[in-house]
Amino acid sequence: MKKIISVVVFSLFVGFTACSSDDDNGNCKQCANGPVSIEVCDNGDGTFSVEGGTAQKIPEGSTFENQFNAACSQIGAN
Repeated sequence: MKKIISVVVFSLFVGFTACSSDDDNGNCKQCANGPVSIEVCDNGDGTFSVEGGTAQKIPEGSTFENQFNAACSQIGAN
C-alpha cells in the first residue's frame, strides 16, 4: 500500500511539473514498472529532467546514470 501511494504521489509530481523545454536531445532513458513509466533526460549541461519537467542540477560527484537510477527506484523499477 505504501509503495502504491508513493507511485501515485510521484506520478502526480511528474504530471504537474512545468515544461521548461520540449527539445529532444536524444539523451533520454526510460524505465517502467507495470503501467507506470518515466523518461529521464540528460540535458547536456550538468542538469537532468524527469518527463520534461524543471531541470535539476546533477550533484557534484554524481552522474546522470546515478540520477536516472534514483528516479527509477522511486517507481520501483530498475
